[in-house]
Amino acid sequence: MSKQANQVTNRIKVADMPRRVKGSWTSMLSAPSTPAVQTVPSNEPLYCPTTRRIILISSVPGVVHGVVRTLSDACFDVMVFHRWEPEVQRHLGSDLLIYDLTATDPRRELLNIRNDLEHEYMKDTPVMYVVQDRMSVRAHELLPSEEVLVWPLASNQMVHDIERMIVRHPVISRQVAQTSRRTVFKDIWIDRDKMLVYKEENPLNLTKTEYDLLLKLIDSQGKVISREQMMHDIWETDFVGGSNVVDVHVKSLRKKLDDRPAEPEYIATVRGVGYRLAD
Repeated sequence: MSKQANQVTNRIKVADMPRRVKGSWTSMLSAPSTPAVQTVPSNEPLYCPTTRRIILISSVPGVVHGVVRTLSDACFDVMVFHRWEPEVQRHLGSDLLIYDLTATDPRRELLNIRNDLEHEYMKDTPVMYVVQDRMSVRAHELLPSEEVLVWPLASNQMVHDIERMIVRHPVISRQVAQTSRRTVFKDIWIDRDKMLVYKEENPLNLTKTEYDLLLKLIDSQGKVISREQMMHDIWETDFVGGSNVVDVHVKSLRKKLDDRPAEPEYIATVRGVGYRLAD
């Protein structure tokens, strides 16, 4: 390619790229007429070993594009809906529900919304509400402070508050977890489709047997599973005899989870019977 052609191509590429101005990013799009989230994305590409799912309900979704972009950059999968659709959203499964009330009167809407969300299929999902600054005092009177996000949103504070909300109120509905094909127990995350296991966002290198044992325990939801039952379900045999094969694999799994049998955080031993999830 000629030197002149290279110069033209480079000018086009530069023109299409976002421009960094005074520590923030701008694009070729015109500024929105409504407040947008204040974003300062990293210069380095971000790899997300696992993501968490957020459902965002907003009657004016165009206004919250910046919020969606910021949360996506912070390793969240964000699904946006115009309205509350319980039959759809309960099957999707989410780690957090964010309800945008900036275009409505929170005093009138809030109690009705909370009543709707108290149904059995959503009661274990933490909820946060976005309100205008002028309504923040009233919102804090009706809600715990951790459930309120005040518009306009500063990206760093928003992500911090959302992370804290999810950690303090983890989703524990087994039906939701199985439907979404992502299983969660404490700080362990399992992607069933890819057969991947993470602890505190760090991948664990489990064998197929260890993976099956962990799923068996989590799916039991705290019930005791006997060694005989594990042999039947995982090794497809009814022979136990003097074999300690189950104990050997549980010991190996515990080691990878950094779990101590004396003070179990994940797997508890039931003497003379088998194992269960730790409380």
